[in-house]
Amino acid sequence: MAEHDGTPPTRSQALLALAAVALLVTSGCSAIGAAPDAGADGELPSTQEAAERYASLDTISATVTTVQKRNGSTTTTVTRKRQRLDPWAYRSRVLSVNRSEDARPPLVAEGGFVVVNESAFVYYDPASERFNRAEIRGSDDDDDDPPYPRLIGAARSGDSIERPTATPGVSSLPKVPVGGSDGNGSATYREGTVTVVYAGTETVDGRETYRLELTPNAPNMSLESETLWLDTESLYPLKRHTEFVAHGTDYEYTTTYRNVTLNPELDPGTFRVGPEEVPEEAREVRIDNYDSASAMAEAVEFPVPEPDVPPEFDLEAASYRSTDPEVVSLRYARSDSDAEPGAGIRVFVFGEATERASGTPVQVGPYEARRSSTGDGVKITWVADGYTYRVSGEVGNETLVAVARSVAETT
Repeated sequence: MAEHDGTPPTRSQALLALAAVALLVTSGCSAIGAAPDAGADGELPSTQEAAERYASLDTISATVTTVQKRNGSTTTTVTRKRQRLDPWAYRSRVLSVNRSEDARPPLVAEGGFVVVNESAFVYYDPASERFNRAEIRGSDDDDDDPPYPRLIGAARSGDSIERPTATPGVSSLPKVPVGGSDGNGSATYREGTVTVVYAGTETVDGRETYRLELTPNAPNMSLESETLWLDTESLYPLKRHTEFVAHGTDYEYTTTYRNVTLNPELDPGTFRVGPEEVPEEAREVRIDNYDSASAMAEAVEFPVPEPDVPPEFDLEAASYRSTDPEVVSLRYARSDSDAEPGAGIRVFVFGEATERASGTPVQVGPYEARRSSTGDGVKITWVADGYTYRVSGEVGNETLVAVARSVAETT
């Protein structure tokens, strides 16, 4: 799994992670009739007709197998899931996990569950006996234009299109950021436009699909290739194969949906977690999101810095995690349109003093810090008053040192 920066996901981020990792599931309802005829010789529908088919889908359930390959290690996860498209929510339970010895464990082990609704992202992992709850913020950039009909339109016209899914993530389940690292596995994932080619119809678990092949249009994109199999009835992806590179690591995903039921009736409480579902011995970890560093400082009894960052950077997220370990984080992103993908500055304060980090000594106010390089750029770490401070980012050394010194002055 990727390392993350402790920032709770926005609804948009969680939704796009779902689309990228694709884990749908079965609810016990009987599947509705066969998909409609794809047309003469499998001809694609018009963009309008594709949009109408997609709009007819309100809920879905299926059993999904996700095979993740990461630098040669393999993890296969089978999940049963129910999903509501609008307002977006889903519930999944992990049926089985099979991974090679050197593969990292998934977010949720066998028997655990993930539930997302309009305001919260929660999951229970029986392996760690930890129950995590994170707030989901609304986002002005939530995309109301369905992505899959747009892909159909691009395949028909031959026009390039912005890839309609965010970075695929590197977990076999949508990943709630858990903090404790200086990087986000998707932070410098390079997006761009793709060319969409229609490769005819194929059958996925008895359902007819349109096969679309996506090819990146720029050599520096992280995406190497992607193939989608869109259900001809609903335009929902029943299979996805993605290969990409992030931070020098090769990733390959294949997700396949089986036992699909379109528009099953779901109980209103499906996307809520009742207290009886969480074992008494589970440790709850809360992740709260704030609009500013000052708002977070008023809400938590924990040192919250107010760093002086260059004017071209805007606060993207401010969050607090209650334990494992306790941490506050601030994430700043470049606001100008010419910014490099992933260019940003991240500030962390951990509720424990770690051993002195290795690296080049650098003076941060009265503290001797250590500066070292990571896959995400440069990080500066120091210990003060029983807390560990870290500033990292894909910026110049002078800028990062200046930010670190401003952190030391405000805490």
